[in-house]
Amino acid sequence: MTGARSVLLVAQIAPPSSLVAARRVAAECKYLARVGYDVTVLTSVASGQGPIEGAREVVRTSDALTSGLNWRRGQFTALGGASDESYKSPSRLASVVVPDLSLGTWLPFALRTARRLARERRFDCVLTTSPPPSTHLVGLALRRRGIPWIAELRDGWTFEPPHGAWPLRVQHSADRALERHVLTRADAVVGVTRPIVEDIRTRLGVEALLITNGFDPDEVQRTTEEDGVLDPSRHSLVHTGRLSLAQTSVQPLLDAVRIVSEAEPVAERLELVFAGSVTDEERRALSAPDLADTVRFVGWLDRPRALALQRAADTLLVVTEGAARRSVATGKLFEYLGSGRPILVLGDETEAARIVDETSSGSSAPASDPHAIAAALRRLVEAPPERPAPGAAAQYAYPVLVERLAESIEDVVSRRTS
Repeated sequence: MTGARSVLLVAQIAPPSSLVAARRVAAECKYLARVGYDVTVLTSVASGQGPIEGAREVVRTSDALTSGLNWRRGQFTALGGASDESYKSPSRLASVVVPDLSLGTWLPFALRTARRLARERRFDCVLTTSPPPSTHLVGLALRRRGIPWIAELRDGWTFEPPHGAWPLRVQHSADRALERHVLTRADAVVGVTRPIVEDIRTRLGVEALLITNGFDPDEVQRTTEEDGVLDPSRHSLVHTGRLSLAQTSVQPLLDAVRIVSEAEPVAERLELVFAGSVTDEERRALSAPDLADTVRFVGWLDRPRALALQRAADTLLVVTEGAARRSVATGKLFEYLGSGRPILVLGDETEAARIVDETSSGSSAPASDPHAIAAALRRLVEAPPERPAPGAAAQYAYPVLVERLAESIEDVVSRRTS
């Protein structure tokens, strides 16, 4: 690279937010800066305040989601663990606005600010990352001004989206038409899982690039000691983070625990520990009296404690929707890979299960079959899995992944300038 490329990274969710989307943004800023890029971040005040490591400047715009007009704004604190409240299901308005609510709450502020920034300084490339997919309209607007643009999809847009089906056919059609209009105009499209990339290639005819989520080796090195949450006399199966935010259900797992509990010697040697924010329904399910001897919910832990808990666990748990969203490989999965602990994926048809198998980092079971999950739990206790080999997940370290992103930036810039 000749000189420092200037990149505008546009993401509604960014550090210091504790949402997993912010961690990818943090890694892209830090590691692009380390290889010589000049990064400006355009984000929302909904993510909090403060600098981001590696970013030359962080520009935080207004967002109606955090204004007094939004009576549900307390959901941000619940999702981030800043309050003990349970988080709620998405607003009904989310099933009305295509492609997403941010079209009206954040995009007007983001577009105006992005255009101002583009007038004030020269950007060699703009990188927009979704969800929400309306973020990519910022990239489309700046591309019309001659700035090369990369659109990054952390979830599918209309392919296995993280929301339910649109209630009306006209909404579904409008969403697909907007997706095609936007993504076919990007200079490059990045998808974070193989199924997302394959869908973009086959359905839209766009040569998408796979750059998965990953883990930050700097965080792994800074991990502290676990502070006594786990019972050393039991095999600990640990889940950190959120469940319903990704539309997953913990019920088949809890039913499996009930099945296992019928064999008392197994149940006495197993503990399931959940740390994170939950819905009211999840809180009730995890606190059921008949599960009290095996299942514990320890509430929200700050990031250092959550990482320490991961590294102390005997096995780490990923819960997916199974066949309903085969493309899922959650950000949590890659944190788990970085911990060096064995992983159990509920959802043996998913991309998460494929990655765990590829790296020999654990096992999987069907997401919705309590008896199959119960068999997997018994195996954990009776034949505990070995730790993955050192370096098994090295390809998913963010320094490696961001090198691929840098190559894509160089490619789109050189194509546009030539």
